[in-house]
Amino acid sequence: MLANRIIRAVVGVLFVIAAILKLLSIDEFEIYIYSFNVFNFLVTTFASRLLIAGEFILGIFLILNVYYKFTRTAVLTTLVFFTLFLIYTALFRNDDNCHCFGDFVKLNPLESILKNIVVFVLMLLHRQKSAESNHRAWIPLSMVSSTLLIIFIITPPDLIYNKIYSSEKEISSIDLYESFDEIVKINFENDGVSLDSTVKFKASEGKQMIAVASSGCKYCKLGLKRLSMMMGRGESDVEKVDVFIWGSPESIVSFREETTTSDYSYWHILPSRAIDITFGRFPIFIRMEDGEIVMVSDFRAVAD
Repeated sequence: MLANRIIRAVVGVLFVIAAILKLLSIDEFEIYIYSFNVFNFLVTTFASRLLIAGEFILGIFLILNVYYKFTRTAVLTTLVFFTLFLIYTALFRNDDNCHCFGDFVKLNPLESILKNIVVFVLMLLHRQKSAESNHRAWIPLSMVSSTLLIIFIITPPDLIYNKIYSSEKEISSIDLYESFDEIVKINFENDGVSLDSTVKFKASEGKQMIAVASSGCKYCKLGLKRLSMMMGRGESDVEKVDVFIWGSPESIVSFREETTTSDYSYWHILPSRAIDITFGRFPIFIRMEDGEIVMVSDFRAVAD
């Protein structure tokens, strides 16, 4: 029946679109999954991509009518699992976006639960009248392997990314050390900021991280938020973090709140000096031990 084909196609396309939008905002999706404190960050980077791959494959199988009985059961099971997860989220968290469609279409848990119920009912109403398309075993297998390969090539997890591309970055150490005498301590008071020039920056003994960031930089926020979460779980041995940042007072306050880094020391740096230090790449994380630079990385290797 035409209605059955339409239902199958609509649900399949919905799964495919959801997977693609998650993949396009994979960094935000990783952090969202990581925030539930189920896996460490390394496992999260792989689990999030496997989840996206599974969603994409189910959508393609529905559209092409591949192994329909298995696919239909898998889709219904997935919808039940996601809905239970969303019920937990709605009851115990205050998320304004459940990332069902990544960071592009924002649905809160209640809206997404309603969406899942509608899709679930559609799948229950759908009945396969004609025999499902015949496919040789290698065709579905090639679909699965190709999907996994493409996803892990397009957006490799940080572990793989850092094996392919060196995580070691260059900075101007001269400009960094000179900036220690120029930066000004930022104090946060009553949802605003004030600058205290009487406090001088000193490199700490032990393991310290200096993050050079712009308050309006998306990846700076992602990197600091990731570092904050990893330190909170003991996945990083950094003892102290200092954030060298520039931007308007309002954007700096917002940056601190979004990244949950209220325990970090914030210092105002001139944009020109920050660019001289990092050669224009942001964010840059400078790992120091007893005042000496031991490693420089971007946000994909922030906690190494």
